[in-house]
Amino acid sequence: MLTATLTPAVGQRPAAPGSEPEIHIPLHTLRGEARIWADRLLSAFNGKQIDGVEWSMKFSAAGLVGNRFMLGIQRDHWHQLDLATLSQLLAIPQSLWMRMVQDMEQARAMFFAYEPDEGAGTYRVYLEFMPAPEALRQHGVLPLGCGYKWHPATQREAAITAYRMRHLESPAAFNQHLDPYLAKLRNPVLRQVAEGIVQQASAQADPCGFMFLEVEEADTRRDSFTLTFRGADLPLRAFIPDLLRLAASLALAESEVLGFLLPDEPRSLYSLAAGTARDGHEFLTVYYD
Repeated sequence: MLTATLTPAVGQRPAAPGSEPEIHIPLHTLRGEARIWADRLLSAFNGKQIDGVEWSMKFSAAGLVGNRFMLGIQRDHWHQLDLATLSQLLAIPQSLWMRMVQDMEQARAMFFAYEPDEGAGTYRVYLEFMPAPEALRQHGVLPLGCGYKWHPATQREAAITAYRMRHLESPAAFNQHLDPYLAKLRNPVLRQVAEGIVQQASAQADPCGFMFLEVEEADTRRDSFTLTFRGADLPLRAFIPDLLRLAASLALAESEVLGFLLPDEPRSLYSLAAGTARDGHEFLTVYYD
């Protein structure tokens, strides 16, 4: 049995006779200033029901970023959160908070994320609207939601990202739409790893059922896509050799990659993002739960 803990401790508890041991994975293994800010975000969820947890690892020539995590809460459970004090606790810039409050009126889920950097890191809140399937089929592409990103130590806004969800009616249409995104990836290993993951997912499930997201950020160089592999079962451990090959192509140490994974990795890769980040570097991010 796999569980996530809100404390940075990894281990196994003894299980009842005849049952599997419980594997506990920390949401992060950060130290120093980054740990303080990550734990501050987590403090908003002590004793609260969390509807989903994900981790992610971002590969680029700018470096490897692990210890990225996100917690999701469905609208029915927002009443658990103290929204009156949330902006102060998370040091949300006032202008950003006002826009978030406005967008909450139509959102169905809210996600809270942390990404470390050399300092305090970045907080992120995502509001998901999720268009109705029949409307998506009719229009082809509709807004999915927004991501609001800021630096809590300085209360400086980092970016507002708009996500569009695209309907693709056949495997051929899926491939035709995806191919130009992959063709723009200049790093051949990064492109091959992305293609390999998509191919394995498509062999298990109809790609028309995948969530295909396009990203838009004003005044940045970001140009990327995100795929969520609905219906596919992709054990993360199966992709570790590819991730190590990708790390080598970007001059990243294998030990860095392996440091974010368990020796007997039980998690599943369910989504990837790739393209050009706002800093101009190509990237590939794998998301797993």
